[in-house]
Amino acid sequence: MYKSPQSHAYPRAAISGRVVSTIIFAAILGLAAGQANAQGMTSQRMLMTTPAQAQMEVSPFYANRLRMASPQIVQRLNALQAQSKQRGWTFSVGYTTAMDYSLEQITGAREPANYASRGPSQNSFATEAMSVENNYAIINHLPPIVLMCNASSGAFDWRNLGKVTPVKDQGGCGSCWDFAAMAAYESAYAIRNGSMIDTSEQQVLDCAGAGTCGGGWYMPVWDWMLTHRVGNESALPYTAHDGSCPAISGNYQDVAWGFVDPSGGVPSVGAIKAALCAHGPLAVAVMATPAFQAYTGGVLNEGPMSNFNHAVTIVGWDDSKHAWLVKNSWSTGWGLNGYIWIAYGSNNIGYHAAWVQAPSNRIIINPHLYDLIAKYRLIPNPGPIHEISPIQQKTQMQNMQMQQH
Repeated sequence: MYKSPQSHAYPRAAISGRVVSTIIFAAILGLAAGQANAQGMTSQRMLMTTPAQAQMEVSPFYANRLRMASPQIVQRLNALQAQSKQRGWTFSVGYTTAMDYSLEQITGAREPANYASRGPSQNSFATEAMSVENNYAIINHLPPIVLMCNASSGAFDWRNLGKVTPVKDQGGCGSCWDFAAMAAYESAYAIRNGSMIDTSEQQVLDCAGAGTCGGGWYMPVWDWMLTHRVGNESALPYTAHDGSCPAISGNYQDVAWGFVDPSGGVPSVGAIKAALCAHGPLAVAVMATPAFQAYTGGVLNEGPMSNFNHAVTIVGWDDSKHAWLVKNSWSTGWGLNGYIWIAYGSNNIGYHAAWVQAPSNRIIINPHLYDLIAKYRLIPNPGPIHEISPIQQKTQMQNMQMQQH
């Protein structure tokens, strides 16, 4: 898991809109105090004696970063604070580690042209694949998956059931699509098998053909995983750079994936809740803005938007907040230890929401799954690979038979 130099501390609280203004004022005073050092007064002493410092009821992590912020960062936060007052935002902003990068560096959701119309056929495949997988599990005497989730509940959080892996850090690479895909898969694996895994996002980045540090899309990752296996993070650690596909073995495939709403766009709140309960955390797209980049707490409520540029994972909801609980991949130095609450309908959250299913680790994948893949012509472009998958073996055999006749 890639770690940026700024991601060692863990923020514990959000900064309120009122207090951020005082913090920024304190930071400015701190800069002035630096100029007073020649007169025997240190910046630390000046900060400790200002009324603004005494009013700081904030995360020590964000408060400390703000003390060291450049005038440019302070100016950006002041501008966001002004917008917050004008627009009635219900969230706070601060000097997150994400602000050490440009927004373009850390967003990279790029939807392939053919995926917008693929929903109906993909969900037909998913329905058949899930039926094949469930019947195979019954034949092999596997216990059914019990999902402790009710879509009619006022609130739900998959973390409370231990089915969400730790927040990771994509660094200055636009691989959000990769991390969203694997976050959903890791949770699906935990739900199906009762154990946590840490998959190699670097292998996905280098081998899946789903994107690069310049952007990509999460669904082609799951296409690739139908016929290829992903290894552990320890086998190929994340570097936040594009690389060549290595010859490593893996253990993790998927058996199906589907759209929450096959017609596309943003599904209804009820549909997203139902999918969260039926399948686990969902990979989705969202519009990340400068305010999103500086988010430190509260409910992000910038309002409706029609565009998207970032991929994240929804892990829960809270109707009292009217918001989704979202896992990001910008380290724990952003947001609420790497999470954000986003209001229903804000920032295009939930665009092309999709789920993925992991198989049981106690049995081999049902061979009939490959028949379904061939039936629906879901033979993904594997990119540079160093192994022949079962579907490729079958395709090669069929081609040879056709040539013989």
